[in-house]
Amino acid sequence: MDSPRVTIDLPDDPDATERLGERIGARLRPGDTLALTGTLGAGKTTFVRGLARGLDVDDPEEVSSPTYLLVIEHAGPTPLLHADAYLPAKLEGFLADGGLEYLFDPARVVAVEWAERVANLLPEKTLWVELALGEVPGRRVSLRADEPGAFPWLQEIATIADGD
Repeated sequence: MDSPRVTIDLPDDPDATERLGERIGARLRPGDTLALTGTLGAGKTTFVRGLARGLDVDDPEEVSSPTYLLVIEHAGPTPLLHADAYLPAKLEGFLADGGLEYLFDPARVVAVEWAERVANLLPEKTLWVELALGEVPGRRVSLRADEPGAFPWLQEIATIADGD
C-alpha cells in the first residue's frame, strides 16, 4: 500500500504556516513523532510554534530553533519535545547516549527539524512534513506517513487548510 501523501499550498504568510501547524497539533496524540524537512527559512520552526499552540503547551510563543540546544521541552497537557538534527553528529551522539528513550517517550509529542539527517533513528510511526518555498510567493507543505493508518486525519487536513 502506498503511503498517504497530502500536499497543501499556503500563501506567503508565516501565520498561515503556524495555523496549519496548530490544526495538526490539535490532532496529535502522545507518542506521535513529526519529521520536519525543508531548506533554511522554509518555516519549520514557525510550523512547530503552531504545533505547540495546537497541543496547548504552556507558552507556545517560547518555541524557537533548538539547533544549538538539540532538544527543548515545552510543558503542557501533552508535552512537546522540539529537536534539531541540523548538527546530526551531535544529535546522534545524544541519542546513542540514552537520549532515544527520552526523546521518544510515549507520553510526549516529538518534532524533529532537519529529520532527514537522522531518518534511520526515527520511529516507524512518523509523520513526515516537508516545507518548501513555492515557485510563486508562498509555501508548499507535503505530509506523508510511512505507516498506513497511523494518522487517520491526514486527508481531512488538506480540506481544512483550503479555508486559509
